[in-house]
This record gives sequence, structure tokens and C-alpha cells, in this order.
Amino acid sequence: MNMEKGYVSTALIRPLLENAGARSFEEMPDASEGIQRVLKQLKDPDSRISIEDADELIGQLIQTTGNEALCVQPPHKFNTHSSCQLQHLFLCSNTLREALYYMEKFSPLLSDLLEVNVTRTRDNIIKIKLPVHDNAFLASQRHRTEIIISIMLNWMRQLCGAELEVVGINVPFPATQYQQQHSQQWRTTVQYNADECSIQLHSKWLDEGLHKTNPHILSMMKREVEEQYRKLARSGSLAERIRKALMQDKIRLNANQQEVANYFHISARTLNRHLHRENTSLKQIVTQVRLETAKQMLIASEDSIEQIALQIGLSGRRTLDRIFIKEVNQSPAQFRQNNRHHAMAVGH
Repeated sequence: MNMEKGYVSTALIRPLLENAGARSFEEMPDASEGIQRVLKQLKDPDSRISIEDADELIGQLIQTTGNEALCVQPPHKFNTHSSCQLQHLFLCSNTLREALYYMEKFSPLLSDLLEVNVTRTRDNIIKIKLPVHDNAFLASQRHRTEIIISIMLNWMRQLCGAELEVVGINVPFPATQYQQQHSQQWRTTVQYNADECSIQLHSKWLDEGLHKTNPHILSMMKREVEEQYRKLARSGSLAERIRKALMQDKIRLNANQQEVANYFHISARTLNRHLHRENTSLKQIVTQVRLETAKQMLIASEDSIEQIALQIGLSGRRTLDRIFIKEVNQSPAQFRQNNRHHAMAVGH
């Protein structure tokens, strides 16, 4: 799957333009069609632009300003007037825990390549994990990752105050010539070439009493964000978003239609209508995810085929055998044997 297809919210790009300064536009050579498209869309902080157009504009701004570290921004560089609905909801949350819950749930509003996952380690460190893409080493992907980390740090510091301490940041790309700016602007240590992309902070910050937002205002903002999310679910590939949510255990593999519809804030009827339009069904998506998961487990784990079948929510080995023979033209046992031999051959 080509990860470069997708969109980012203008909310991620607008602070970058403010950081670059108005003169950047005057000095910019004749803008291409892509850049002109972006500039028209920037008026609305909730609109979305294609990754291709965003990358072109970011590259052009870096070239014009001569500042390779343009996407690594300190909190005060962000103006709230460029904020989007999700930022309003984040900043009106009563605790960081609540704000991160909204970020996890609604992150596709910022980019369809962004899935936020909040976890806690045994030593009470909260990890806000961002996806690691296969092309993390590319400058365009690195710049987008830097923008998202800068934005999230900014939102968290606006919510919790400047005293918020970040324990560390892990990034999946190599150290850069401007690595000093990373630690200076983000005010923490940065680990490069990590196998994850994450912001870490102590769990004590999760429930610090911040303020009490009027519950009516909070629920009104939440409704607006949910409505945007609903529109997004109707417009993009719903099948792909369901697949992602299943792969990341955000939706159970045994979830019924209503549960899946609830997760996307749409009705079961709307869910079916959209999937029908995309020439698929919930059953087909779940089968494909089960198949992908089973394939990974057959190659990487020592679990028996019966155990794997049960772990992916099937009644037993016979059902998994049937799916494999129909979809892959071989049994799970044959698949395991063939692919283990291949993996060993590649290893040598």
C-alpha cells in the first residue's frame, strides 16, 4: 500500500506558515498548482489537503527560508487563531487524560496517516505513540512527523502550562544536522533511530486539576468534532479505516455491525451503505484482517493452529483451515511450512 496517498489537516500546516513569516511567500518562485491549491484551502483550519501538496509546500518553505528545522517548533510559535475544532476540544478538556482520549479517538481529523495510541509503562510513564511508517527515513516523512510532535507538545503545554515536563521523545529517523534544535525546541532528550515514535511523560500529569470547563460548552464542542468525524467517515475509505481500527485492537474482531458503527459515530445502515459503495462488507473486512493476523502469527509464533484460530476469534482450527484454503489456496499448516522455509532461506 502506498503510504504517501492521504491527507493532512490545514491545522498542521498553518502554524508552519506563521513560523516561516509572510516574506516567504514574496520570495517564493511562481507557485505551482499544488501550492496554489493549498494556499486557497488554508483559510479554513478544518479543511484537508493532499499529502502530495502539503509535502511540496513544506519543501518549498524550507528551501525559501533556508531553515531545515522549520518543522521543529517551540510552543509559543503557535497561534490559537489557526486552531481547528479538535484543538478547541483538546484545550477545553478538564484533564490531560480526557484530552488524550479525544486525540486518540479523533486523530484522523489531523491526518488519515495519524493513529495515536496512549499506553502506560510499568514505571508509570505515559507513552503517546504515533505511527512509524516504512519511509520514516525520507525527509518529507520526517518533516511531517516533526510537525505532529510540535503540535502535540504545543497543545499539551497550552493545556497543562509551561511547567509540563516531557521525559523524552523517540523518533524513528536518524539524527539530523539540526538535531540540537530538536532537544532545544521540544525541551527534552530525543532518541533517534528508535523502533517507535513516541512522546513520554510521567503519569502524574494525566489528572492534574486544570480547570473546570462548563459541561455544556464541552459537550457542544464534542458534538462538533463528532460531526466532522462523521463526515470524514462518509467521505474517505471507510473500509480502510475499519481495517486499521481492527488491526490496532481499537475494535474487537468479534464486534457486531452496531459496535463498529458506534465507533465511527454513524448508524449501522450508513455503515452498510458506505461499505456496499466500496464493494465490500464488514464480514469481508474482518475475514481479511483475521487472515493477515493469522499469517503473521503462523510465521512468527510457535502457537498451534488451533490456538491461533481461537486468538483471532474463530471457533477452531477447522474454520481457519476453510478460510485459508478458500483465500490462499493452501492450508495454514502448508502456509506455515512454506513461509518458514522462505524466512530461513532469506536469513541465510
